[in-house]
Amino acid sequence: MGKIDFFKTFIKDRDVASIIPTSIRCVKKVCNHIDFTKDFVLVEYGPGDGAFTKFLLEKMSPGSRLILIEANEDFAQHLKETIDDSRVTVHNILAGNVESVIEEKDMGNIDYVLSGIPFSFLDKDRKRIVLQATKTILKKGGKFLAYQTSGHLKKPVMEVFGNYDIEMEMLNIPPYLIYDVINKESTNGHTTENGNA
Repeated sequence: MGKIDFFKTFIKDRDVASIIPTSIRCVKKVCNHIDFTKDFVLVEYGPGDGAFTKFLLEKMSPGSRLILIEANEDFAQHLKETIDDSRVTVHNILAGNVESVIEEKDMGNIDYVLSGIPFSFLDKDRKRIVLQATKTILKKGGKFLAYQTSGHLKKPVMEVFGNYDIEMEMLNIPPYLIYDVINKESTNGHTTENGNA
């Protein structure tokens, strides 16, 4: 998807986080928090036109899997049409409903959740629903990685996960804060409330 098409989608859907795709520099910096030497299952919220997805597929092992959660129908369709890889599944749903597409064997066993959705656009309840669902699907020791334009996610992340590390990527438009959050509790796979996020 070209920058013009990306811009048109941004105009149509204000839940799209940025007016242009994420820079490769930011993609690499976020992905430094992922161990590509091992097989893993990664869920990506808001993959957009696939900037992170393409990089992940180049780096991840043959035994790894990628579950893409994209609420925007145009982006979801674009991903389905352009990615031909058996390691990938694409779901056109809201991030708060992620548990509905996670297989039973993967519930509470996801290694990473990577998020580019603009949490600043979500109200307090929607933020908590997405974060709680994320915690439910992650394994103990699994990571929630989010790139955001401000520090607005600090408080809700602390309320749900109780920890975070942050680094800044200034050479992106807009500049991003990169959150690295560890799930320190084991989950039992129980379903949490679905929400509009």
